Amino acid sequence: MLDKITYLYIALSAIFGIIGQLLLKRGMMRIGQSEPGLLFIKKIVLSPWVVGGLVIYALGVVNWLLALSGGELSYVYPFASLSYIGIIIGSYFIFRERITWTRLAGIIVIISGVLISSRS
Repeated sequence: MLDKITYLYIALSAIFGIIGQLLLKRGMMRIGQSEPGLLFIKKIVLSPWVVGGLVIYALGVVNWLLALSGGELSYVYPFASLSYIGIIIGSYFIFRERITWTRLAGIIVIISGVLISSRS
């Protein structure tokens, strides 16, 4: 069992990770598909959505490192999968992506897996 602050770090890591990924997606949608090269890199570096997404995602990584310092990796790591659920839900509301029955089943499996592993 972890202390409350470690659970807070896990939650913050997931939240920042989800927000960061959603911002990155928004930025890349605005940039569009491009061939790799200097022009593409310039578009990424000048995109406030992408840069903001990277900064927020980095905050998630910092919180993840703090979570790792407070618990065993084999116990803490399954909680990282909860961010997949947030991404699916956020993508549904922000980007109007579909939540198929298969994705819904995946969400249920993820939640079940986290509950099972957290009882160990």
